[in-house]
Amino acid sequence: MSPLSSVEHQPKFVFEGSNHRLFIGGRGFDFKELSVFSSEVADLDLEGFGESLYDLLDFEEPRVIYVVSRAGPEDLILQGCRIKEIVGSICRISYMRFQAA
Repeated sequence: MSPLSSVEHQPKFVFEGSNHRLFIGGRGFDFKELSVFSSEVADLDLEGFGESLYDLLDFEEPRVIYVVSRAGPEDLILQGCRIKEIVGSICRISYMRFQAA
């Protein structure tokens, strides 16, 4: 597979899976790292975790993703999420807007 298309160098937010959990459609998912860029793109690293996330998040229908701290309330909401491309364990997601807690 070809490398992911380029995005800006510094993410706006970075969430580590050891401290956060990702929710889509009421289902929780473990992940390695989520990097959210201000260019309406996010990179989700699923290395070492199952691919059942792809059943809920696809290339067509937009979804809402909640990133929740394991120690407290929601930290981030990404709206209008769709998969743009997948290379290895990295899933590039486009989003329409975000809301930080």
